[in-house]
Amino acid sequence: MSRDVSSISWSRRGLLGGLFGLSACGFRPLYGPITAEDGSEADLEAELAAVRIGPLYERTGQLLRRSLQRRMEETVPGTPARYLLNVSFDLGVEVLGYRQDGTPTRIRFTVNGNWNLNTLAVPSQRIAASGIPYRTLDSFNIPDLQFFSADTSRDAALTRLMDDLSDEVARQVAMALRRQKEQQATG
Repeated sequence: MSRDVSSISWSRRGLLGGLFGLSACGFRPLYGPITAEDGSEADLEAELAAVRIGPLYERTGQLLRRSLQRRMEETVPGTPARYLLNVSFDLGVEVLGYRQDGTPTRIRFTVNGNWNLNTLAVPSQRIAASGIPYRTLDSFNIPDLQFFSADTSRDAALTRLMDDLSDEVARQVAMALRRQKEQQATG
């Protein structure tokens, strides 16, 4: 039994050593506090809560907008708006499978998304933008004579796509806001 306890303590020591090693190479947690030269700390969650999502249209746009709002605006409720995030995406549809009579049996959606982040000040200033479009894809089956099931599968695939796109956009925006805050803290 003492051998098991000893191996657990060694694994914890290895984990702590690995974390200290990461801090030496410049690794910083994305949502950790940003410390300025004067010792004050800025919170990235408050910056993300100040981001407002621009209008997106149609059902897929509404899914994306709501997912982004959950990740940004609702983290610290009541935060005044300082930034506007505009997201655009292209939705492609491709048939992957057919029955012998020619009706489709599997559909794949492909989404390419771009974003830009601007201040709400007049005139607005660009904070950051996506350099390369983020691409994600998902597919679903169309069961034979199960129309409700096909509609449900399509809606679930679109929801997964928009959640994946919003995860990536939120991550990239958080990194851009962190870089901006770090530059302000050092300069």
